[in-house]
Amino acid sequence: MNSKPECIVCLFKQALNTAKVVTEDPAVHLEVLRRLTPRVAGATLDQTPALLSRPAYEVVSEVTGVSDPYRELKQETNRLALQMLPLLWEQVVRIPDPLDAALRAAAAGNIIDLGIGGHVFDIERDVTRMMGAPLAVSELAAFRDELGTGRKLLYLGDNAGEIVLDRLLVEEILRTGTEVVYTVKSGPIINDATMEDARVSGMTSLVEVIETGSDHIGVNWDAISDDFRRAFEAADVIVSKGQGNFESCCDVRANLYFLLKAKCRVVAEELGAEEGQVVFKRRG
Repeated sequence: MNSKPECIVCLFKQALNTAKVVTEDPAVHLEVLRRLTPRVAGATLDQTPALLSRPAYEVVSEVTGVSDPYRELKQETNRLALQMLPLLWEQVVRIPDPLDAALRAAAAGNIIDLGIGGHVFDIERDVTRMMGAPLAVSELAAFRDELGTGRKLLYLGDNAGEIVLDRLLVEEILRTGTEVVYTVKSGPIINDATMEDARVSGMTSLVEVIETGSDHIGVNWDAISDDFRRAFEAADVIVSKGQGNFESCCDVRANLYFLLKAKCRVVAEELGAEEGQVVFKRRG
């Protein structure tokens, strides 16, 4: 999907949010915005919002010298999500349709987004609330038909913390006999999951985990790893988590299912949903 003028405004918000994570010094915040301005001046809208927003994080690192501003927050969200996991497991196994329950648990994890909306959320409250409500759009019936022995599924992971809740859905998919490969970023960007988060979350003990090939938001198709390319081409079905993956994959010709909360109007319109809704929607 292409960017919209609103994405330029969001770019500055993301830079300011990230600078505030590193320091409370307003002088540093202002310097970040000053340095970002000329980087954005020549921006065009014929690129994805995910790619457009990358300079926001590059500038913060340049000004502050901190390459992974969200590291401590990622560790904290992993810890909180792991604390919740046993209780969520109990809920999933008690429900008549565990795959549906696991899908909603994984969807609930998508609230953990530290870039677009800052970091004001309550994991326990929000996940519990979303577990008790249906998704605004759910193509679970079609997805269920995709699963089975001998089938291959590629799961595009999103955030730290969220990766813990993804385990619930991955395990239910594995129960169908479907082979799963899970992807993480090759380096830190916002609070996106890396291989470190995959190990902490326990995902590496469940399935093969590979890296996308870059530290870009979503998927940078010009810099994907050989492992990612092979897994993508071999997959019968692909689950894409989160807004960044949607922005960079919605125009890709593949059997894709997008699982995310529409966190802005631009993405909501692209999805045919309302802002704030959580959807599980098949490409096209």
